[in-house]
Amino acid sequence: MTSIFTAFTQAGPVTRTEFPECSLTVSKHFVQSSSLRKTLIAAYRAYARAQVWRRGPRILVNSIPKAGTHLLTAELERLADLQNSRLHLDIDRLGMPGTSNDLGFPMVNLPKTERAISTVRPGQMFSAHLYWSKELEDILSGAEICSIFIARDPRDIVLSRLHYAMGLRRHRLHPYLAEVLENDKDRLRSLIVGRDADPFIRPLRATLQGYLPWLDRPGTLAVRFEDLVGQRGGGTAERKRDALRSIVDLCGIDGSKVDEMAGIGTGPTPTMRKGKAGGWRDEMPAELVELCDAEMGDLIEAYGYART
Repeated sequence: MTSIFTAFTQAGPVTRTEFPECSLTVSKHFVQSSSLRKTLIAAYRAYARAQVWRRGPRILVNSIPKAGTHLLTAELERLADLQNSRLHLDIDRLGMPGTSNDLGFPMVNLPKTERAISTVRPGQMFSAHLYWSKELEDILSGAEICSIFIARDPRDIVLSRLHYAMGLRRHRLHPYLAEVLENDKDRLRSLIVGRDADPFIRPLRATLQGYLPWLDRPGTLAVRFEDLVGQRGGGTAERKRDALRSIVDLCGIDGSKVDEMAGIGTGPTPTMRKGKAGGWRDEMPAELVELCDAEMGDLIEAYGYART
């Protein structure tokens, strides 16, 4: 049962060799079907919550959407005896309608967030796309959560977001990007500068501002996508080893596989298209690179990346 649930909830390609009773068609239906996905993930979540016997840390993997949550959870599953609880927290589920902070984000329903976190058992991880707030930071600290934040070059984030939304019919932006806009330049421009009309697109600058404080919070470890991808993704084995070692030290988990993992590719990542660092240099038109510099160059630098 566990293997079948894992195959479905990762939304990755299911091979007939590994799971003869499954098919690629079923996997694709899972990826594209919101109702099927919700049903199977709910079933897996119930299974995970029932494992009260588990021991170990509870780990949060948080990032801006498309910055690498699946990459890190896949690595953690290989690194130690950790189970992915399949709990994912984001503003679409936890934001309170009719409220907003200074950056235009809905206020997070903190009691609901706290209840959700309480369902994660020791020895399990969960993921989130939640901007920083002192209240959320206090909840994580009080629950003794090992909090990890993944940073990624914002220009790669926007490219990844485009490819993801274009390939996923159930994505809320898919109809607008795929059917209303005629080319990738216009699509990328919308994702960079935002859109006030329906469907609403938050400017990337505001998103970067909302998540930026996670980079230097004392209770959160910040790691970089570019380090985690290793040699095959344009990084180095040394940088990957250092990133994994910092996670092991923070969470107090078994690090015996760190050296081995540093020299090989990443784990199975269902939503990662190429797993390469710096792809924007080859794929993003020059005028849009300049737009990124104009709209959010200071924040690109604040996240530790160079302007063009």
